[in-house]
Amino acid sequence: MAKNTIKEALVKEYIRCSQDPVYFMRKYCFIQHPQKGKIKFDLFPFQEDSLVDLKNNRFNIILKSRQMGISTLTAGYAVWNMIFREDFNVLVIAIKQDTAKNLITKVRVMHEFLPSWLKVGSEEDNRLSLRFKNGSQIKAVSSAPDAARSEALSLLVIDEAAFIDKVDEIWTSAQQTLATGGSAILLSTPNGTGNLFHMRTCGKTRSRTRALDLEIRRLYKRIYGSSRCCKRRWK
Repeated sequence: MAKNTIKEALVKEYIRCSQDPVYFMRKYCFIQHPQKGKIKFDLFPFQEDSLVDLKNNRFNIILKSRQMGISTLTAGYAVWNMIFREDFNVLVIAIKQDTAKNLITKVRVMHEFLPSWLKVGSEEDNRLSLRFKNGSQIKAVSSAPDAARSEALSLLVIDEAAFIDKVDEIWTSAQQTLATGGSAILLSTPNGTGNLFHMRTCGKTRSRTRALDLEIRRLYKRIYGSSRCCKRRWK
């Protein structure tokens, strides 16, 4: 009787985690702190809001300052999808391969620290990729113009997008790989004006956008001379 009760409780908990990424990360995800080591991923309110937006919107762009935990949040969102969705295919593009590799490491650490009943077995695990037995996978590549021309993607992550040369070419080439319904996250610290990341963030395209303040308005205003909001979702 006790075993059946525990099993039923775990099934309910698994279902709740599969439906709510905020609950999943708050309760079960751990991260590596440079000073404190393994710590619980205790989300800030703006991180919870961002996570809800990542789930509810197909395309997201985030202007951030450093050490806000947005890259870690993106890794958590990726591992949540990879666990609870079969054949979820994630591609991470960054200006350097080592930068892209860091996000793979965050995914690997989060998965490693999960309780056994939430883990998915791995078929492939190396510095630049991680593949689960349920078919989900994440890969890291550097920012060549054709970097996004791969198999159909479930999620494309472009890290430090404002610093990538010809990021507009990468984004254009990604359209076919996202055509099956895949989503995208572009995140970066500021780097000048006129590039794709800046224009998307400021809404200087025809894409429809809605804004969500990420509590860094002052930084944004100082860099871009505007108090327009710092996170956008476009369709």
